[in-house]
Amino acid sequence: MRQILDFSAQRPWWILGLLFLVTAAAVTQVGKVEVRVAADDLLVIDDPERRYAELVKERYGDQKVVLVYLEDAHILDPEKLKAVSGVIDSLEGRGFVERVESLFSVPWLKSVEGYLDKSPYLAEIPQTREEADRILRAALDNTFIRNVLLTDDGKGMGLAVILADGVSGADDKRITRVIEQEIAPLRDHYLRSFAIGFPQIRHEITQSIASEQGDLFPLALLALLVALFAILRKVLDVALPVLTASLSVVWILGLMGWLGIHLNVVTSIVPILMVVVGSTEDIHLLAEFRRGWRKRIEPRRALDNMARKMGRTVLFTFITTFVGFLSVGLSRIDVLWQFGLLAAAGLLLNFLITITLIPAVLALAVRQREAPRGGRRLSGDGENLAQGFWDMLRRGRAPVLLALAAVAALAVAGATRIEVNHNPVDSLAEHSEAKRYIERINQRLSGLETFSVVIDSGIQDTFLKARYLEEVVEIQAFLEEQGVARATTSFADYLALLNAAFQELDEPRLPSSDDIVNELMIFLDYDRVADYVAEDYSEARILVRHNVASTAELRRFVGELQGFIDEQLDSGLEARISGDSVLTLSATNAMIYGQLQSIGLLLLFIVLVISLLFTDLRAGLLAALPNVFPVLVLFGFMGYAEIPLNIGTTMAAAIAIGIAVDDTMHFMLRYNQELKFYKSQSQAVVHTIRGEALPVIATSLALIGGFLVFATSDFEPIRQFGLLSAVVIGAALVADFLLTPLAVSTLRLVTLWDLLSMRVRTEVIGKSCLFRGMSDRQIKRFILSSTLLEFKAGERVFGIGEPSEEVYMVMAGGVEVRVPRRGATDCDMVVDRFSSGQLFGEVAMLAGETRKGNAITLEQTTLLVLNREGIENAVRRYPLIASKLFLNMATDISHRWVRFIKRASNNEICAPAMEDSRDD
Repeated sequence: MRQILDFSAQRPWWILGLLFLVTAAAVTQVGKVEVRVAADDLLVIDDPERRYAELVKERYGDQKVVLVYLEDAHILDPEKLKAVSGVIDSLEGRGFVERVESLFSVPWLKSVEGYLDKSPYLAEIPQTREEADRILRAALDNTFIRNVLLTDDGKGMGLAVILADGVSGADDKRITRVIEQEIAPLRDHYLRSFAIGFPQIRHEITQSIASEQGDLFPLALLALLVALFAILRKVLDVALPVLTASLSVVWILGLMGWLGIHLNVVTSIVPILMVVVGSTEDIHLLAEFRRGWRKRIEPRRALDNMARKMGRTVLFTFITTFVGFLSVGLSRIDVLWQFGLLAAAGLLLNFLITITLIPAVLALAVRQREAPRGGRRLSGDGENLAQGFWDMLRRGRAPVLLALAAVAALAVAGATRIEVNHNPVDSLAEHSEAKRYIERINQRLSGLETFSVVIDSGIQDTFLKARYLEEVVEIQAFLEEQGVARATTSFADYLALLNAAFQELDEPRLPSSDDIVNELMIFLDYDRVADYVAEDYSEARILVRHNVASTAELRRFVGELQGFIDEQLDSGLEARISGDSVLTLSATNAMIYGQLQSIGLLLLFIVLVISLLFTDLRAGLLAALPNVFPVLVLFGFMGYAEIPLNIGTTMAAAIAIGIAVDDTMHFMLRYNQELKFYKSQSQAVVHTIRGEALPVIATSLALIGGFLVFATSDFEPIRQFGLLSAVVIGAALVADFLLTPLAVSTLRLVTLWDLLSMRVRTEVIGKSCLFRGMSDRQIKRFILSSTLLEFKAGERVFGIGEPSEEVYMVMAGGVEVRVPRRGATDCDMVVDRFSSGQLFGEVAMLAGETRKGNAITLEQTTLLVLNREGIENAVRRYPLIASKLFLNMATDISHRWVRFIKRASNNEICAPAMEDSRDD
């Protein structure tokens, strides 16, 4: 990463030219981006329930309906009905309309002079009020009409416009416009008249999305400008983040246009989100550059310092945010999966722009300029402020931690109050015309929400038997008792109507015997019941219409229905609940699970990344603390504010945490660097606060301002997403400056490897025989399990007879190993002398024997000690590395024996006896 930043600073015109070409290419594709909305966007990908629902639709039909609703005190007034009849005829002449179901077409089953009459209720327009009232009373006895095409009080009537096969979302605008034109004359006759259906809903959402892009984008840029200028105060430092964010928007829109990806309710967030998050790393890079600039470092060195200190950091912060965006798609809901991929792609493009444009522009801007004076004074002021803040925080450690714990406890209590409400109607704006129409339909008719109960026997003609038809009726009766379903219709209902007409009964009644059913089948028109029973009558379907908006209430309702079916249904039958409402519940389950999964995986990823960076699991766990706190605050806020978990709020936690963790990582990596330099935890914290305060506060304020822009959206889930994201960023800012410093100050995050100088790593360790053929990462694994020991000249490292649990490497100085000899010669045998990078003590350790000689330092000496346990752990965990280690040991021992034999043959192994060794 440092190389990329350096390259961009060294060749700024090449970088700017390349960015210009890519941007120009992206601009040519932006115009191809379209806004499209589909009902399937809110469903779960590869959901088994979804596949079964599609099978039910194939079997019983999938009618796409636009409902024209008319309301008046005298709904069947002759003049009004003439106008309605004309509108129906005109609509049925349109190519996108298959037919219109209404009182003009639904058959009125009745006996007339001994014959079964199937003419529609409005085969003739009633001329008197009495005749009209008689038709209304008869129609309200028909379950296929009551609360479906006619309100209970007879003052509201529906015309179900059945759309033709092949109609798609691309036709929404045309269908909406044409139907509005056709029903316009009815407004002169009826108190209330409107058309509502998915084409109207999708068209309104599409228009709202397009409108919001134009409204929210300037607001997001303004919020970013205000936040940046309030903190940074330099034109270039304010302009660069805005420029990178703007280029990111152009690039992602260009990519969408090139790939043919559409904007929908959720993915429409992405361009504005790029403005919100596209400035964060810019601020950190600029702050680091300005820090060197204020110290009057030569511009080229200031850029190199920025690349050296921030290269690794911006890479890892990008990765964590990238994973946070991707994790949104774990819920497996189609629209969230699309959003996760698109947002992650946009973030990647923004990252590429940032790491190339920032150093390139800075290189050009400061090429001929001298560093400003007065930098040292400003730096000193910042250090004094940081020192004062840290002293105050350290003195108040207990109250601060107690306060944070109390906030967390309150948040946990609030989180228990969160409800789930995955209602697609919430995607409509609060002042939406379509939303008002839907609410009116829900109040006056049965509502637009449906699901099916499919009852299967697997045996032909099952549902021509009275006893099995009674099973269907019992389920319908249970549904009516619950008071939730506004209308249920089935094959049994049609037979009841047919039976009442055939036997001239006062009200519909189910046939009491199989014989009567068989007689009625003579008069049955199967096309009229094809939506409710299989052609071989082995399977029947109950269509349930309801207006339940609450997911919790719908879940309870469906659960009670399933319980009733499990307990009461004939053992020879199987029933399954399916349909759009069930798919919504399935999506809700996926949303909840995905939310928890994405947060859990993201926190785990943070722990792993930080642990690997610091080679210490404790560091990873510490990094998770300031990011768990905002999650608790988020859920607590949702509970107390009564904000439900929905398609918008489910994104807030993962996205906001993925962004907020950047500041935690900046803090910890900076602390790691400062601790290496100052070797004092307290001073390292002070300089970390001093270095990170400005960029962290600036990015947090910019993010909060940007997310609050979403709170002005017309769409409730998006508005809640913006508010909650701002809350998370605010909570993360508090945690980063209170919890993170207190946490990291308790743990020394500098390892032995970090303390070793680069010269020692390359000239001593890198050239040691022990680590021959190993990479730096492999060597580091052994170094981290070892310790450094200091010895004065003439001091004993180990002596004869002592346990052999360690192997020693000379880092500096020298060591001599001797074996005392008694008898004729008054001298010790010098086994060998060891200098920097050489290994000793491994023979006895590998053999499992006690020491056979004395190791004495020849001068001031530093030794690296590897113990047996560390080596054995490496053998178990890294067998490939262990094999290299043992090969290197064996090779070294062999070379030493060759040298020893050669010295022995030349009588070079005897030295005057040392007094301190004879005691051994």
